[in-house]
Amino acid sequence: MKRLPVLSFLLALFLLIAATPRSSLTTTAPDPTMPVQTVKLIFIHHSTGENWLRDDYGGLGQALANNNYFVSDTNYGWGPDSIGDRTDIPNWTEWFASDQTPTFMDALFNESGQNSEYTRLPNDPGGENQIIMFKSCFPNSALEGNPTDPPDPDGWLSVGHAKYVYNETLQYFSTRPDKLFIVITAPPLSDPTYAENARAFNQWLVNDWLDENNYTLPNVAVFDFYNILTGFNAHHWWNNGQIEHILGNSNTLAYPSGDDHPSEAGSLKATSEFVPLLNIFYNRWAATTSFADVPSTHWAYSWINRLYNAGITSGCSANPLIYCPEDPVTRAQMAVFLERGVHGSTYQPPAVGAGSGFNDVSTSYWAAAWIKQLAADGITTGCGGGNYCPEGMVTRGQMAVFLLRARYGAAYIPPTVGSTTGFYDVPTTYWAAAWIKQLAAEGITTGCSSGNYCPEDSVTRAQMAVFLVRTFNLP
Repeated sequence: MKRLPVLSFLLALFLLIAATPRSSLTTTAPDPTMPVQTVKLIFIHHSTGENWLRDDYGGLGQALANNNYFVSDTNYGWGPDSIGDRTDIPNWTEWFASDQTPTFMDALFNESGQNSEYTRLPNDPGGENQIIMFKSCFPNSALEGNPTDPPDPDGWLSVGHAKYVYNETLQYFSTRPDKLFIVITAPPLSDPTYAENARAFNQWLVNDWLDENNYTLPNVAVFDFYNILTGFNAHHWWNNGQIEHILGNSNTLAYPSGDDHPSEAGSLKATSEFVPLLNIFYNRWAATTSFADVPSTHWAYSWINRLYNAGITSGCSANPLIYCPEDPVTRAQMAVFLERGVHGSTYQPPAVGAGSGFNDVSTSYWAAAWIKQLAADGITTGCGGGNYCPEGMVTRGQMAVFLLRARYGAAYIPPTVGSTTGFYDVPTTYWAAAWIKQLAAEGITTGCSSGNYCPEDSVTRAQMAVFLVRTFNLP
């Protein structure tokens, strides 16, 4: 009999280790400190999420602000086609795995509004939302089927179909390592009918989902909102220098509020446990920034990493890997950018041969073959006098021509400019007026500021990342 306490302790320790979320099993020590610079975050939710955010209920919005997150959120009626109405588990394929995903994500990444009453940081740092949190509400814990059901493409609210849905979302998440996706599990119900299924499914999400899909990117994490609401001693938190996932002693709601919305006490508990974990998830993800000189808080971080992930750029230096975002783009660099955009990331131009075609580009010049091919594709005729000016800076006026020819081919001519270009500093007589107007019409540029285009300004490498991603519709 004296051995039972020891055996109980060992069993409890085993269960704790077995339940430790995958996110903590990394080679980098978890870091629960808040971000140094402001990070933009958006939360997809309905009523339970709204209560959680509210200052007078769960206090999550204020807690996130205190940890340097600029928070926005969606709610009923939000977004293109009112996609905000649809946040049940099966709806996540529409958000993240449908032909409308690019439209929904563009709106989501650029949303800066509030749909709940919470205090947030006073200043929007600009740029896109970097963190995407999403949660289904408590009816989604009524999952039919059996606890061990495998993924199933058919069905609606069932264990098998829920697994299938989350597996499908990973295909999109893997294309966006520049974003951090946080899954918030659906809260529990008071009705025990499907409680065992809900517990099994959420255990799968926390412990097995990513491993079963061999998903190794650090841009997906799970917070078990469900579990911490199933018991006063149930936790998913940072404690004693480690992430602990301690299961509740029941599978139903331990924090009722008169219905199945979690109570204020349960929501406050969730806030205190979630925010340190979010910091850990964020710091782990941010540490994998592709370029040492492009922190996750850089305004063009998303665009630059999309360009990198598409194979269009390898940066300006390999060791260390840096991008030089504020450097101007040279005409030689532009040749490489455009040819890879036109022909694909693995493209290599033909050997330059006996001549590059330009007086000022020797056959030994590092970009000679790329420049020659750019001319062969009809995207450039040089800078005049038989020269290409490879070290010259690309102006925003030149860029408009480069991008539209690369997009549509050498024969492309933009529509006539008409009575106005749409920009105060681009008269209709400017040599590239029609090209600039068309670039704006296609949504590739909105100008430089205050209704201007700045046609003679040079283009930075950060700006070019945005233009290239938009021109070639890179993921």
